[in-house]
Amino acid sequence: MLCRCQKSISTCPGVFWSGLRKPAWRYQGMASHVLKPHQRLVPVNIEAPTTSRTGAALTCRHSSSSILPDITSQLKPLPPLMDQSLRGFGQVIFCNSPVSGSLIGLGLLYGDPCLAAFAGVGCLAATVTARLASMEAGAVNAGLMGYNGALVGCGFSVFVCAPFEPTLLATIIGGSASAFVTAALGKLLTSVPQWTLAFNAVALGLLAYVRPLAAVEPGAAPAVASVVSGSDCASGLLTGLSQIFVVNDPTAGLLILAGIAAYSPGAAVAALLGSLLGVGTAVAVGADGNEVRDGLWGYNPALTALAVSVFFVPSWPALALACTGAVATTVSAIAFKDFFGSILQTPALTMPFCTVASLCYLCGGRVSGLRLAAQPHSPEANLRALQSPR
Repeated sequence: MLCRCQKSISTCPGVFWSGLRKPAWRYQGMASHVLKPHQRLVPVNIEAPTTSRTGAALTCRHSSSSILPDITSQLKPLPPLMDQSLRGFGQVIFCNSPVSGSLIGLGLLYGDPCLAAFAGVGCLAATVTARLASMEAGAVNAGLMGYNGALVGCGFSVFVCAPFEPTLLATIIGGSASAFVTAALGKLLTSVPQWTLAFNAVALGLLAYVRPLAAVEPGAAPAVASVVSGSDCASGLLTGLSQIFVVNDPTAGLLILAGIAAYSPGAAVAALLGSLLGVGTAVAVGADGNEVRDGLWGYNPALTALAVSVFFVPSWPALALACTGAVATTVSAIAFKDFFGSILQTPALTMPFCTVASLCYLCGGRVSGLRLAAQPHSPEANLRALQSPR
């Protein structure tokens, strides 16, 4: 069976792509809670700050404790728009760093140059729109208004299945719209981060019309599932990371992993662990080997484990939550895949991640041993902040 983009239902990523440091001041534009990692509201010669990305607000903060030496402080400052856009790429995987964003961009270019171009257009459209609309300057500088636009570009590149010009126009409009949706969600959500909900809202709004998973050949027999091999699992481990950006390439996944590690080695381990658990769960439920190899079982659980590592203080209970959340995300992706695929004939994008990560976040302070970070940043910084004297 083929989807409308002429790919086998068993191999098309759409079938399974069901899947936020400074002197301490706070500003409210989206509200007054904690949003996601990283913010840059200080002069260039001061270490780049960070914020957290929650749906309710942005809490800015500066920290003088980088995970790795501050590479960017040794380099010539980038033009503001370029810096904001690169941080937007990084914020997809909770990294407020133009270095991380650059490594991610390289990964996308290697895995799918056309998709990389659309991702850049989407991120740029969202960032420029936020600047023109005078949205929170700190959020724009930290890439928090651009990361959903980058994902919109990735998704539209793969699933719109239209000629270049209409897809480009849709990406510009969708990327711009994602900035307004991000700002709106910031005012609406008060108890959990908004994750990639703006991306899901914008992308699914168009894909529900395009219906990329509608069968080209009605009544065609489903493809026979292939047996999962060791090489499928090995490839799926890294491809699960590249599929966060809808790219099917293990080398791209390795570059994305390097981008996370450049920001936080602990977060990189968490992402890899999440992808591994996704692959393991896939094997346990008898998943198609092609889907495992193509990383379609890894990207949502990788995001969930990564989110737990960023928002919680490291502990054994937090590790258990990350693992349990990754497995739960994988299992829930099956239901999301069936619902979106059969009812809307669309991929479920990152809805499994958004759903389970929200449930994990709500466990903070409610379950013994699970402590939300006061200023979410990375596993290392969260632990260091807890241990440092007041």
